[in-house]
Amino acid sequence: MQSKLFLRGSIFGFILPSLVFLLCSFFEFKGDFIAFYYQLEALHVHTHVLSLCVLSNLLPFLIFIKKNRIFPARGILMSTIILAIIITLDKLL
Repeated sequence: MQSKLFLRGSIFGFILPSLVFLLCSFFEFKGDFIAFYYQLEALHVHTHVLSLCVLSNLLPFLIFIKKNRIFPARGILMSTIILAIIITLDKLL
């Protein structure tokens, strides 16, 4: 049961930033998220925008902590850390 809750939190933590990025691309490029990413990459700000999208995990993390649902919160925290490492590597390479 605990590992299932951890897995759900992890999946949610990966999906939410993706949805936020898609929402941003919908308003900027009418849903063409690949063109939006390349435009951000040409401006050298794609890692900044991706970092802000990962920041969207803060709200569900705080909600799960407040409701004492530790395992989904741990899953969201783990996915946030993984995404932060990936974005950092993208910035350095």
